[in-house]
Amino acid sequence: MKSGKRFITFIAALFAVLFIVFLYRNATAPAYTELQFEDVDGEIHHFSDYAGKPILMIFWATDCPACVQELPELIALHEEYAAKGLVMLGVSLPHDTPSHIKAMREARGLPYTLVWDSEGEISSAFNNVRVTPTHYLISPEGKIVMRKIGVLDKDSVSAQLDRMGLS
Repeated sequence: MKSGKRFITFIAALFAVLFIVFLYRNATAPAYTELQFEDVDGEIHHFSDYAGKPILMIFWATDCPACVQELPELIALHEEYAAKGLVMLGVSLPHDTPSHIKAMREARGLPYTLVWDSEGEISSAFNNVRVTPTHYLISPEGKIVMRKIGVLDKDSVSAQLDRMGLS
């Protein structure tokens, strides 16, 4: 009888530990890691596709003067770091339209992936982004290492990318 109670106690303790580990893992996992999204050309992406790569998320709008101002810097970052593994995702908020996004890509020669966050799912996963431009730099390990509201400073992003081994 004693061994039966010990076994039941052991199983209960094991389930309690596993439950706590499951809760902790889900509480600490960034909300964006499970997202699936479609780019403006209809291609489906998953954040898991970019595991092990740094990601620069750019929340922007076609009617945002600061967003347009920083486009040459973003293009330069792409030219310098994309071949070294940097993933750049330009995420337009729901008030934009795919036709405006595509027109801006064409007019400005934007080389990175552009996404229309029509339902606000991506911006919600990134702390309810509402101001453009807002940037997130995510390390290859999946940790957010930078959040910047306003025009991006290319040199500071380059320094962080260099520290990640992309120099």
